[in-house]
Amino acid sequence: MRLLETFKMDVQFQLRHGFYYAYALVTLFYIGLLLFIPESFVQTASIMIVFTDPSVLGFFFVGGLVLLERDQSIFNTLFVTPLQVKEYIWSKVLSLTCLATITSTILFMIIHQGTFYFVPFILAVLLCSLFFTLLGIILAVRVSTVNAFLYASPIFVIIFYLPLLSFFGVYHSDLFYMLPTKSILILMEGAFTDLSLMNYVFPILICIFWIGIAYIWAFQSFYQFLKTKCFS
Repeated sequence: MRLLETFKMDVQFQLRHGFYYAYALVTLFYIGLLLFIPESFVQTASIMIVFTDPSVLGFFFVGGLVLLERDQSIFNTLFVTPLQVKEYIWSKVLSLTCLATITSTILFMIIHQGTFYFVPFILAVLLCSLFFTLLGIILAVRVSTVNAFLYASPIFVIIFYLPLLSFFGVYHSDLFYMLPTKSILILMEGAFTDLSLMNYVFPILICIFWIGIAYIWAFQSFYQFLKTKCFS
């Protein structure tokens, strides 16, 4: 019940501070871009946009939110309430995943209308946003300023974008299949092709494994951050 209430508060905060309006404009820009590029490139471009957009949205937005709340000393009062660390983390992750899912779905529905498979598409968006938003929390508690977060972020996430080399035919390695982002790209491409059962199950299991690791790391990092920075 606390998680639901915290989730509602996070969504209201995001609405009040223009997150949804800002991403409505970003989505309109993407739609305009896709409408004006040659049709032969639309599928690849839309996959690329939706692959990078939830990851960027979740990663950077949650980093900014955590740093903002720390600077405003919100944690000192927030965590003397019954709210638990896991509820705080999942509220942030789920609320930003909700935003990413809405904007990505609107984009695909307008550009591709009924010509794509919804299930692999929505799975890819959800798994992508969950994973990268957790990564954003992990990095946010390790830096002291937004600028430091921005400087460190490319180094922190670059390995997870390596499967894009395979997606664009530049370089392929079987090791990419061990990364969650390769699985996300498989599901994204599955929005336009028939996926076998294995191409559903394996990517989902890989992503769940990585999301589990990211959550444990985020929880431990945030808990240690509270002990050393807020309640020491």
